[in-house]
Amino acid sequence: MRPAPRISHTSTRFRTPLLSLSTLCLCLLLTACQNSEPEQARSEAETIELIQDDVVAVQTGDSVSKTAFTGTIRAVQHSSIQAQVTATASAVNAQVGQRVNKGQVLVRLNNQDNAARLAQARANLASTQAQANQARVMMERKRRLLNQGFISKVEYEQSQVDYRAQLENVRAQQANVDIAEKADRDGTILSPISGVITQRQVEPGQTVSAGQTLFEIVNPDRLEIQAKLPSDQQSALKVGQKIEYKIQGNPAQLTATLSRVSPIADLASRQIEFFATPNESINSLSIGAFVEGNIVSSNSISGQLIPLDTIQDIQNKPYVWAIRQNKIVRVDIHVLEQRYSDNTAIVSGLQAGDLVSRVKFSPQNEQQPVSISQTAENASG
Repeated sequence: MRPAPRISHTSTRFRTPLLSLSTLCLCLLLTACQNSEPEQARSEAETIELIQDDVVAVQTGDSVSKTAFTGTIRAVQHSSIQAQVTATASAVNAQVGQRVNKGQVLVRLNNQDNAARLAQARANLASTQAQANQARVMMERKRRLLNQGFISKVEYEQSQVDYRAQLENVRAQQANVDIAEKADRDGTILSPISGVITQRQVEPGQTVSAGQTLFEIVNPDRLEIQAKLPSDQQSALKVGQKIEYKIQGNPAQLTATLSRVSPIADLASRQIEFFATPNESINSLSIGAFVEGNIVSSNSISGQLIPLDTIQDIQNKPYVWAIRQNKIVRVDIHVLEQRYSDNTAIVSGLQAGDLVSRVKFSPQNEQQPVSISQTAENASG
């Protein structure tokens, strides 16, 4: 008899675990193959969508530097008239808004004391003039007597001293008359310039004091711009420079010529005052109105014009994000001029056809493709 075969269970015991291990390795291998795809490739495949307002076309040309300022319209000729004596206003001959001529009587003051003093001074002058004439006649008579030997030389010299003393008295009395005449003239107040009354602070019958302001007069035919500029912008202040400006409440663009510049800066504000003569006629109602304008430089700068707020890191290494060949690129630029008044910068370093992005990107976005929609609605659709 042949012995019965021995049955081994070794292969059956380990076959199932090996099959499971092979399946697990296959899954891990597939997962590893999927994870090996670079994240950068997926990122580059994504297209960034922008709208037309997000980009600005680069403009090339000449730009004129402009320095912004604020100021007011003022009259070149203006006068504040004060009373020189204390008296009562007997007549007031001018009203607010009335045009007056130089030398026209504005107010008459009733000052009887000054009139009396003038009369007294004139009387004293006449008396001293008579005494001086008498002394002169006496001196001439004694000179003839001296020549004839009837008097001594001492007597003649004494007559000369008396005559000179009388002449000094005449000069003193003439000075008193001049003072009294001025005081009398101060009772009649005349307009020192031709212009228009802007303020009146006196009425008939009112008693005014010496130094009190009675009228304000301006000449509306000669107006100018008065403004200030920080001292660090003094290079823009040159006599003859063109100025563009607008008056508050008037949309018209006007021009002027810089006419005068203060030789020193204000110690408190560190600003330099300057004046400009308008080239167009200005209504007198604009006196005191607010003015905004620019001093236009006579020199121009050639370069590329882009919005100032699109420049990144402008203080250290300025650059912009641009769209070049439908991809995002970072472009280093050189800033030639900054104009904060109209948010404009003049730069170099860009290429023709570049579009400067208003949107700020990160370095990971560089070289990503870009699509630009015409409107925000198209972009959202």
